[in-house]
Amino acid sequence: MPRPIRIVLVGLCYVAFGGFGAILAAFVLPLALLGVREPAARIAAAQALLHRWSRRYFRFMHALGIVRPTYPPCPELLADGGGVVVVANHPSLLDVVFIMAALPRITYVAKQAWMGAPIIGRMLRACGHIAAPVGKDPADGAIALERMIAALVDNRALLVFPEGTRSPRLGMHEFRRGAFEAAARAGVPILPCAIRVDPPMLRKHQPWYDVAERPIDFAMQVLPTIEPSELGDGSRVMAKRVHDAIAAAVGVLPERPEPATAASPP
Repeated sequence: MPRPIRIVLVGLCYVAFGGFGAILAAFVLPLALLGVREPAARIAAAQALLHRWSRRYFRFMHALGIVRPTYPPCPELLADGGGVVVVANHPSLLDVVFIMAALPRITYVAKQAWMGAPIIGRMLRACGHIAAPVGKDPADGAIALERMIAALVDNRALLVFPEGTRSPRLGMHEFRRGAFEAAARAGVPILPCAIRVDPPMLRKHQPWYDVAERPIDFAMQVLPTIEPSELGDGSRVMAKRVHDAIAAAVGVLPERPEPATAASPP
């Protein structure tokens, strides 16, 4: 496919993303939640709906020849319905959508500012996603940690990108400790996931029109579960252990950049 046509199709995908989001937030979600009164049931129904629509969005991009998604089998931890922390690297702007398409009942730790957005904020609130303060003050981290623990105690599957921002072009940022501290305090397992996007798409500072010559492979590998009994060495040690396991799975060299300084969830 000629590059100019691929650029046009990629642009169409981004426009469609906004259109899908608007329809979902304004019409589909409210209709799907009619008559569902209990808060936990509303969140579960909204998350299941977003899971299906995320898959449809990737199916749409696949039909246009832009991406080739590959989903792992659903881990038993997520099928069982208990609390779990899902941690993953963050190579692309579309990682959240891809993980929601790949895994059920995901609760995302999102930036506080997103909660007030007209379209995305409505979806985030309906799905029970967590707002994390900007992280410029030590109290912000404590607030985010408290919200994460509360969600885990409520048997939610909590998605966190411990890098805090998208990965650099070559490598991965160090992992922050918040997700691992929350898992240890709530006594829940950690499910590490390694995301591969090849060729790179929508990395940090990569313009949207930097389009690959072939369809982009989105794939995720679910790594061995870390049980609560393994968290006794401390959150810092566990963050490094999981970072190195994910880095090895995606083929990142051991030398790592300095920790990310962008304000984002812990």
